Amino acid sequence: MEVLRFYDGLIAENFHDARTVGWRSAQTQRRNFAALGDIFAKETGSFSVYDVGCGLADLSEYLQEVQPAARYSGCDIHPKMIALARLRRPGVAVEERNILDNPPEERYDYVVASGTFSHSAVSDKAWTDYVHEMMETMFRIARRGIAVVFLSTFADMQDEGDYHQDPSEILRFAQQKLSPLAEIRHSFSPWTFAIFVYRDSAGEGLT
Repeated sequence: MEVLRFYDGLIAENFHDARTVGWRSAQTQRRNFAALGDIFAKETGSFSVYDVGCGLADLSEYLQEVQPAARYSGCDIHPKMIALARLRRPGVAVEERNILDNPPEERYDYVVASGTFSHSAVSDKAWTDYVHEMMETMFRIARRGIAVVFLSTFADMQDEGDYHQDPSEILRFAQQKLSPLAEIRHSFSPWTFAIFVYRDSAGEGLT
């Protein structure tokens, strides 16, 4: 799979930081984590977060700092990423898993993905279909909601191989296929945005 080869190249660079998972800097990664975390910012008790495409599980460290009540676990399809995550963060619950082929049996309060869909080696149409399927699966295993950070089509610089999502299109998809309770946050960066999709108090939405 070409996407795995893309990350193989980053791993080989031995950056040992956010660049290993495709972000330009730790500051960029942290800014996107902060935006992603807005979906559960009002939580006061313990809650669970499942990180799809967790990479090196950097989100777990961020959550320990800003929201220690969060119970973190994550998955990635790249075995080397999982091996590195376990080496860097012993005890953090991460697993090699493709949620489309093998969704977890457990459900989580929030299912998130930060930059997971930013790089593609297939056509935009094929990758968009994949993103939709992934978001549907994420929503099925989420009790309260999902959050996804995308590269935006409004970015003034777009590198070859990057996938830039149209915010209005993904919002339309989410409200039509997942839940009408959805919103876009595009105020934290001109290059990236977050989409939040919620279940209401009755747990309605895609089942």
